[in-house]
Amino acid sequence: MKTLTRLTLLSAVSATLGAPALCAPPLSPSGAQVSGPSTAVASSTGSKVPQDQAQAALDFQNAKRHDVGVPPLQWSADLAAAAQKWADHLAADEHCNLVHTVNDPYGENLFGGSGAPYTALTASQAWYSEIAKYHYGVLNGTNWFPTGHYTQMVWRNTTQVGMGQATCSGGQIVIVAEYNPPGNYLGQKPY
Repeated sequence: MKTLTRLTLLSAVSATLGAPALCAPPLSPSGAQVSGPSTAVASSTGSKVPQDQAQAALDFQNAKRHDVGVPPLQWSADLAAAAQKWADHLAADEHCNLVHTVNDPYGENLFGGSGAPYTALTASQAWYSEIAKYHYGVLNGTNWFPTGHYTQMVWRNTTQVGMGQATCSGGQIVIVAEYNPPGNYLGQKPY
């Protein structure tokens, strides 16, 4: 039996001068099933992300998934609630430091920035920008680090996403995306 290893990316791009900081999926066991997905985001998103911003982020991520031939993600209010809980924690207890959920059963992308009105779409666009560094192939110990946000976003077996956002005391924005099932496994291609 082949053992799969999920990768953790703990990159922290400086958030100075309004530049966003990013963090990608942590190590975790396979994700539990989450109920309630929808291709159209309901008016109650499950988080503080407004419906129109959630829909824009979902549409953007699904367009990028379409570009590589993988099925669209469904919005999950349950995942959005989990993402919101973590975003609130990061804002209140971690001073907006991008720290992953401990033992998170989902794939997790983190985004933080200041000096601009960042949204779920802005975070999705930042994660997608890693495509410039991506060279298609099997993920291994050296090639996953610079592109882990992107590969989680387009991971073929991931079917659901939910996002949350919070504002820190200094005005910084933190955005969390939870993906189910998680991606970024060593020895596999994202699509």
